[in-house]
Amino acid sequence: MNFQLFKMGARNLSRNVRRNIATGSALGLGFAGLLAILGFQNQVEHSLRAYTVYGNRTGHLVVYKHDGLDMFETRPFEFGLDTHDLSALRRITATMNSVEFEGEQLIGPGLVSNGCQSLPFYAMGIDPQLDWKVQQHPYNLKWNAGLTSLDKGRELWEYPSDSPAISLSSGLAGFLKKENPRDLGEDTGSSDPIDCQAPDASMKLAADPVVQLASYSWNGLMTGGDAQVTGIFHTANAYYDSSAVRMPISQLRKLYGTDGAAYYSVWLNDPSKVDSALAEMKSRVKANGLNVDVYAWNDAALSPQYTGMSGFLMTLVTFIASIIAVVVVLSVSNSASMTIIERSKEIGMMRSLGFTRRWIRILFLIEVACVAAVSLVSGGVFGSGLIWLLNRAGFPLDLPMVLSGLTVKMSVSPAIVMNCAGSIFVLAIGSALFSVWRVAKTNVATLLTGSNH
Repeated sequence: MNFQLFKMGARNLSRNVRRNIATGSALGLGFAGLLAILGFQNQVEHSLRAYTVYGNRTGHLVVYKHDGLDMFETRPFEFGLDTHDLSALRRITATMNSVEFEGEQLIGPGLVSNGCQSLPFYAMGIDPQLDWKVQQHPYNLKWNAGLTSLDKGRELWEYPSDSPAISLSSGLAGFLKKENPRDLGEDTGSSDPIDCQAPDASMKLAADPVVQLASYSWNGLMTGGDAQVTGIFHTANAYYDSSAVRMPISQLRKLYGTDGAAYYSVWLNDPSKVDSALAEMKSRVKANGLNVDVYAWNDAALSPQYTGMSGFLMTLVTFIASIIAVVVVLSVSNSASMTIIERSKEIGMMRSLGFTRRWIRILFLIEVACVAAVSLVSGGVFGSGLIWLLNRAGFPLDLPMVLSGLTVKMSVSPAIVMNCAGSIFVLAIGSALFSVWRVAKTNVATLLTGSNH
């Protein structure tokens, strides 16, 4: 009997072709729209994660001195990690199977000068070999490739860790007229002072890759030193592009007169196990008597830009998906209701011939299921083509104050396809079942006379 119902349902589709096409179009376009918006969310979410964890060198877990996240920049001597803390953290992470690699980092402000102009900078110091592991990580290369790579010159990891190499952000390099980095050991030209008022001053500044750095040590003493610009990078964030500096942590420690660090970063083998690794790290640092705070990479206090943008994106996607769901429900409900009204006498006749209420419902659900199945296939083909065209177009994508330099790349995984198709199909069946349920329960005589309209 079920096979006969299926044949009847399939034949009935030809009785209202235009209505079925209209309903199917709504289902197919809804499916294509969900694929596009969720593919966009997937791309942006992964790009944000790659930038935060790898591009920004945050790590999956970050360890600060207690209250150091808020207080380090104003009182680094008191709220920085000292050598005792760092030694203990190295011992702890060495015995954690979940750790892929780890290391300390140092950050801080200062002044950088070309001899004619001094500008504020904000430096990040990291071990060059650790930086190589971070930047060349497969996840970073897949989702964040190019966003924090060098525009010119050579990476810091290509030089010894104690070399005076320094990389400037493109905006800062432009202000300082240091847009032509030189390899260490190259002839940097004359060491005579540059006449800043001379007509050829800009040309001479550009030819000289050496800059002077000045800051205060953790003990409050004025410090300084020379460095050579060996690379120019962009930060993927226009807000920071006029002040960012990268250098080996050993050089930044000399500038700040310390052996300590601002924080200790840990990258995990399996990012999905951040919560368990966080709990394990907190337990171990407590057992070792360390006065530190441990954060997950997506903690709002540590990564407010990521959490803010990710939350906004989730709200936007939820809103659009809700609109699509409402359109699908109304389209199917309207179509099913009209069909049922037109066929109420037919339903009464079938009931009088022995069809049960359950069979009536199944018959109409088969019709809707057939329309939905065809619509999902056609909508999937249309959506795939649309996503391919948009990805090929390479439209620029900038997330204000977070990321710039991205292009629109909708990344649709098999899980997204299955979830979207399942959601549309369930909405269609549910809407049809709601419409047919009441009519299937109506008295046969009422159906035959059509008095229920």
